[in-house]
Amino acid sequence: MEKKARTAKPVTKARAKAEYYCLWVKRNYEDVWRAVSKHDTREAAQEELDKRRGYTGVFNYDNAELRVMSRTEARKEYGKEWDYKPIGGGRKPAPVRGEIDDEA
Repeated sequence: MEKKARTAKPVTKARAKAEYYCLWVKRNYEDVWRAVSKHDTREAAQEELDKRRGYTGVFNYDNAELRVMSRTEARKEYGKEWDYKPIGGGRKPAPVRGEIDDEA
């Protein structure tokens, strides 16, 4: 029986729409890479990388490694279930000063 050559899946609208790019940071005092922002194009992610390179102070990127990865590349490295989740995503926002949080 003759085997057929495998080809890449065709790019569908859903697949193309699902592709996005993340900026990743690995600070010199951490052992993990963190996805810190999500962008529609690789160029936009690269612009963010260049911008963050100049950050100093609290969000210090001076001695950090930065890279841009697509969703597909990240899934290859971190597993096929990986998706970008904003840092602190899903947390309830802090109450505004003077507000009382009645929900418990």
